[in-house]
Amino acid sequence: MKKIVIAVLSLAISQAFANPSSWIEQNKLVGEIGGWRVYSKDQVSRESPANQNVFTLNQAIERALNQQLDWTNYLRGSESTSDYYLLTPAQRSALQKRSSIIYETTKSYYELVALKEKLIHMEDVLDAVEAASELSARMYKVGNINELALLKQNKALYKKRLEYKALQGKYLEAKERLIQRMNFDSRDVRVDVDARLPEPPKEQRKLSAKELKAIGLGDINNPESVKTRSTARLSYEGYLEKYQGVKSYKEEILPTQKKISEENLLRYNGMLIDVFHLLEDVETQSKTVMDYIDVNTAFLIQSARLDKDLMDVQMDFSNINVR
Repeated sequence: MKKIVIAVLSLAISQAFANPSSWIEQNKLVGEIGGWRVYSKDQVSRESPANQNVFTLNQAIERALNQQLDWTNYLRGSESTSDYYLLTPAQRSALQKRSSIIYETTKSYYELVALKEKLIHMEDVLDAVEAASELSARMYKVGNINELALLKQNKALYKKRLEYKALQGKYLEAKERLIQRMNFDSRDVRVDVDARLPEPPKEQRKLSAKELKAIGLGDINNPESVKTRSTARLSYEGYLEKYQGVKSYKEEILPTQKKISEENLLRYNGMLIDVFHLLEDVETQSKTVMDYIDVNTAFLIQSARLDKDLMDVQMDFSNINVR
């Protein structure tokens, strides 16, 4: 991709000096570099879309449960019961362990997927910055830009390379955490996770009447029970806050950034800005994308945490609200 980007940039600049009408002809090609298509949720991933070897979240959870759950005391299907207090202490403990395993596995899995998604996006951004730096060097040699502009572009490249290396390091750390949680060895290691996080739901989760009653203050002041209910209430508030955050990014911030990028492309077509100004938009797009991935990751993990906390509060034997 890097060579294609360099060729497009070179052609765009050279023809722009020689023939103003070429700006419009370069519209689509330049858009591949500086336009919104650098990142788009409906863009086909550079990963194989039909990869049958992807290690899914459900597979990760199934493996973790098989290896870590107390199958001696776990009562199959007990997570669906409406009266947790009827379970024996050992059965409740096993069920709580089950929800904890699912939460921790989900957290590790989504953290790795998020970093993989960031890396795929960052590779495109780095390609564009490298292309711009190489083109800057060529333009400097023929006197089209001064040394200050060249140095600024080189600085941007050095910083982007460092960001990419740091991201690779974080990805490797997350991969090792998943390997530890899955208890993988050389015979069965699988870390080829999904390339993108799932989209957030269209509607936020609403608690059932029983769940609302379970997390309420109630009439009992047992310290552990009070703490468990308080944790669940905070967990639900955290879920609502993170849902609103990811919804805002998906429905407001990302579309707004798309329009800004399209406007920059129009300004380029009108010869109001050059290719380098268009490439500056890549940095803004990149930050917006990274922020969206972060808020989506936080929401997905909080959603799993809420499931765990609601399970804990409903299995609190001293919480009379759940009886």
